[in-house]
Amino acid sequence: MKIKKYTSGGFTIIELMVVLIIICVLVGIAVPSFTNTINKNKVQDVVRGFEGALKTAKHTARTSGRQMSICPVNDITVKIPICSNWDKFSSDEKAETLGWVVFRDTDRDNQIDANEVIKKVPFNKSSVRVLWSNNESITIMPRGATFKNATLCVYIPDGKPKLDKCNNSKKVTDKLKAMYGARVVLSKLGAIRTEKLY
Repeated sequence: MKIKKYTSGGFTIIELMVVLIIICVLVGIAVPSFTNTINKNKVQDVVRGFEGALKTAKHTARTSGRQMSICPVNDITVKIPICSNWDKFSSDEKAETLGWVVFRDTDRDNQIDANEVIKKVPFNKSSVRVLWSNNESITIMPRGATFKNATLCVYIPDGKPKLDKCNNSKKVTDKLKAMYGARVVLSKLGAIRTEKLY
């Protein structure tokens, strides 16, 4: 009578532990990189939205021969939004209806009236903050000039102290680098320059 040897086709506990450790190490390496990518994409989306509003205003001003304005609004969902200041864009309170509106200010009262809206650009403020350097609406003349230099800082605070001013100084640049930041610089002549600092 022959005795049959049965061999197991499974894995030993040591082999399973080694594979589990390798998976944990790979996940530990991948998660921070994935989080960084998500944060960079959030900042890029806001920058692209603001650049799109600026470019639309410049193009419309040039082709129509009329000055265009861009202002921040607290509620972009209403038919005729009301221009507000930039404070809500940099505060920590949640707001899902913020945005920028490109409009033709025919009566030059710095407010949006019926039939003046050209484009609405939503701003999703889930974790991104925005700080505008001069807290005023943007006016673009028919030749594309703005007559004011201004800078928009876009960043994710991520537990760090928020920015109190937005400019091109080294101090602000270093803070923006630590917060996945970017800057959109608008020159007096209407040139738009984006600086990704992450």
